[in-house]
Amino acid sequence: MKITLKNGKSVTLRRIRGQDYEEVMTFLDKFSRGKGAVWTNQYPGQPKKDKEKSIMHYEADDELFLGIWDDSELIAEGSISISKLEHPWKVPVAGFALSVLEEYTHLGIGTVLLKELEKWAVKKGAHRICATVRHNNKRGLGLYLKQGYQIEGMARETAFFDNQWQHSYYIAKIIRS
Repeated sequence: MKITLKNGKSVTLRRIRGQDYEEVMTFLDKFSRGKGAVWTNQYPGQPKKDKEKSIMHYEADDELFLGIWDDSELIAEGSISISKLEHPWKVPVAGFALSVLEEYTHLGIGTVLLKELEKWAVKKGAHRICATVRHNNKRGLGLYLKQGYQIEGMARETAFFDNQWQHSYYIAKIIRS
């Protein structure tokens, strides 16, 4: 699907599949070297994810990986999965993550990815959608709050970098399915 960014540029949104493995690894390496990576679990020089396991995730029915391409370059990635329900009282919960290359931020990509992930979660019958966000990720937190997510709690000292402890907010949104 073609989408137009706030700067007028047209990019392509589509599901990431097994054949995209190398592009995703290149994206993650580039993303890990940018400013935004400190808010995620990505780090420079991180070993590549296992190819067979990654492809299995990309093709799974209870997971969705979306990518946005600028021509042939992957510039953003969003993923979501539905929790495995093993108890009859639990409700379906979808957990998500977003990553956008620094030079493509503030163009509406996060909003587009988030809305597509939410649509998928509703189709899959999820009742809640949630994520964790580092306390100093003002841009990400602002996006999620603007889209109706609420902070439900905070986990202290979840990461240590730049000589200080980082905390993570738990955010969630109840979606009707």
